[in-house]
Amino acid sequence: MKTKLSRGKFENLQKLADDEGTLNILGLGGQTTFQKSMQAAQINAKNKFDIDQCIEFKQILSEYLSPDVSGILLDSAFGTKAKQVKSKDTGLITVYDLSAKTSDHLSLNRLVHTKTNGVKVRVNYNPHADEQTNDEKLAWLERVGAEALASDLPLFVEPIVYDDQVSDKATAEFAKLQPTLVIDTIKELTKERYHIDILQIETPLNFAFVEGFTGETATAVYSQRQAAKLLKEASDTTTRPFIYQSGHNTLESFQVAVKFAGKSGAKFAGVMTDYTALQDSISVYTKNGEKGLQQWLETTGKSNLTSLSEILDNYATPWYDRFGGLKNLDIFDNPITL
Repeated sequence: MKTKLSRGKFENLQKLADDEGTLNILGLGGQTTFQKSMQAAQINAKNKFDIDQCIEFKQILSEYLSPDVSGILLDSAFGTKAKQVKSKDTGLITVYDLSAKTSDHLSLNRLVHTKTNGVKVRVNYNPHADEQTNDEKLAWLERVGAEALASDLPLFVEPIVYDDQVSDKATAEFAKLQPTLVIDTIKELTKERYHIDILQIETPLNFAFVEGFTGETATAVYSQRQAAKLLKEASDTTTRPFIYQSGHNTLESFQVAVKFAGKSGAKFAGVMTDYTALQDSISVYTKNGEKGLQQWLETTGKSNLTSLSEILDNYATPWYDRFGGLKNLDIFDNPITL
């Protein structure tokens, strides 16, 4: 049976993908966290912090790096100027942050007219939490999904898994729970009623606890064979295309995880890399200013993205493969005009 997909969602997903149908997205969202990082870096460098530095920083990154990715994620607070200078060939995803102070002035109807190619929401989710807590979150996702459906915009959802008893995600205790948390989250959020187009997930394993990848102080929780099996299981569970989110990984550890996932048979449609791929960029900017950042981006920044692109070329699969390929899509025109 063919998969129904509106023409607007299809065309926007193709705009966000490269010529091979894979998604290589540079994530420059994280409004609150990013502002705190910039402020801390400026204070550490004994500089005066100004909110305009956040705007300028994202503008520079967008101008220099957007030509090297298929899509870029930006927020409405600091990313307006960055949107204006991005490469015209690069797709745009806008953060739909309903927890922000500006949320009263946001709607997907309005975002449609900003010519964005998709929207992204984030939700903290524990699939094993009490029913009332999860029901509220799932009802919220249903509303956002319905709004995206009417707006003809692809919806990207990033679930941040957590456990009520083990809060430290850098521990072996959480590493033991993480695969089940991620896989059970995938089982729920890829159900039809949420209308999620791309699931943006963490890898179901912390490779700091996988045999052969542990540091000097950590003890392996999983063998490489177990790790490969869990990555494949998570991939096979989803009924929607998914991309890996870099999260709190370093660039090196994220590359290891994505490459290992590909070798294990995980069918991921790409990646969303945030400041992980640019982990020194804020300090470079605070110490050396705009020119120093531009020079760093032209060398190290672009090189970091290129190394990820090479991994995607070898292991990522087109987003539409999850539906059986382009020929298995039933494209229809959305009758709603916004």
